[in-house]
Amino acid sequence: MHNPETAARRAEARVRAIVARLVRAEHPEALPAHADLFMTMGISLPAALVLLVSLEDELGVSIPDGAFIEARTVNALVALVAGLMAPRWRGGASRATRPGR
Repeated sequence: MHNPETAARRAEARVRAIVARLVRAEHPEALPAHADLFMTMGISLPAALVLLVSLEDELGVSIPDGAFIEARTVNALVALVAGLMAPRWRGGASRATRPGR
């Protein structure tokens, strides 16, 4: 069983890396935690779809569309993903997939 705190830090690093790829930032750790991904960081609608699919595929989670739309900052995305991954950290559910995949 994994330490949830360590797993959360790992999830944060992975979320930041995915966002950094999309916004072409060289240093994922330097991304502003509370900046709006769309208005401030310039993620377009097509890039948001790439972000959603990348998060799901690379982190093995299924993100509800409404929750994704509400998560407008790096910190909000990290919290969302960490919450979805928490059952696995406790030895619960395995990888979830979106319907139709």
